[in-house]
Amino acid sequence: MPIPKGADRPWEVDLLPLIISTEEWRFLAKAVQQRARLLNAVLADLYGEGRLLAEGLLPPAIIHGHHNYLWQCRGLEPAGGAFLNLYGCDLARSPDGRWWVIADRTQGPSGAGYAVQNRLIVTPMYGRLFRSLGVQRLAGFFRTLQQRLAALAPTDGEPPVIALLTPGPYNETYFEQVFLARYLGFALVEGSDLTVRDNRLYLKTLEGLKRVHVLFRRLDDEYC
Repeated sequence: MPIPKGADRPWEVDLLPLIISTEEWRFLAKAVQQRARLLNAVLADLYGEGRLLAEGLLPPAIIHGHHNYLWQCRGLEPAGGAFLNLYGCDLARSPDGRWWVIADRTQGPSGAGYAVQNRLIVTPMYGRLFRSLGVQRLAGFFRTLQQRLAALAPTDGEPPVIALLTPGPYNETYFEQVFLARYLGFALVEGSDLTVRDNRLYLKTLEGLKRVHVLFRRLDDEYC
């Protein structure tokens, strides 16, 4: 069977969920939170004080020689003090039963939109079971994400305009980006939809330029 390309990328849903015990889930949640805090602290130091390099805890050649290290961002203080506003990781179980992190996703991590879509599909079949087991809703995560992004908006009292920046319809996760933009109430934009005037970002509309206060990007740094 040929691998689907372009816009034809079906998403398969396993109707039988992976069951993880409460204790194991709490352990995973705490471990992932710890890892996210660590990575955010590392980024803050690498673009700030630089103690990790000065004290030899990280080899300078690895950082300075990496093509994704953004020299232009040295000394940058992000709004809210967070370099890492969204983080995801790929988990796998080792042969001895422990959990491994096999990949860190810090460049516009995907998956949240697929989780919502999967829940919408399976809930009609497992709704009663979900309620009896106390399965948590996913809306809280997205409400927190909306509030977090809105809090970062440098507005002058007007309602913040948040846009989701997508590479376009031929990206492998474009479906999720469209779904997230609609679910969160954000404008879905590509680079050609935007322009900069006096160091401010604007969205081109039929009524003229509309200021964008927060850009939620779903493409890597180098493509910006």
